Amino acid sequence: MTHEVCGGKGREATTACPVCGTKGQKVPGITVASLLNTAVAASFSDIRYNLCLSPSCNVVYYSDNGTVFTKENVRVPVWFKEESPRIICYCNNVTDSEILDHIVTRQCCHNLKDIREHTGANAGHDCLTKNPAGT
Repeated sequence: MTHEVCGGKGREATTACPVCGTKGQKVPGITVASLLNTAVAASFSDIRYNLCLSPSCNVVYYSDNGTVFTKENVRVPVWFKEESPRIICYCNNVTDSEILDHIVTRQCCHNLKDIREHTGANAGHDCLTKNPAGT
């Protein structure tokens, strides 16, 4: 099973993940460079990278030339590759658990506007460098 990542329409990768064979989504180089751990950042080169869309694959980013960066190489968890709590808004570090708490327990959110106001989700502007999908 693969996930369609928001903002991914028209950004389909031309190659599949070399580990699991799942077709990915193109990701800007600035996104990959911003999210790599210091230990592997030196191996980054400004080439085309793709986000592996398989939830069960350990690969986060792969390039057409065979370079692979795994979950251990990235500074943030990739929402669809992790169990709950999952980060929904990387700019403000808002998780699915926080949003559910506001909807179910606190009962203060009844629409997307309420969720944004109460949790800060979808209120940042750093998706390109903080969200693993670059969107």
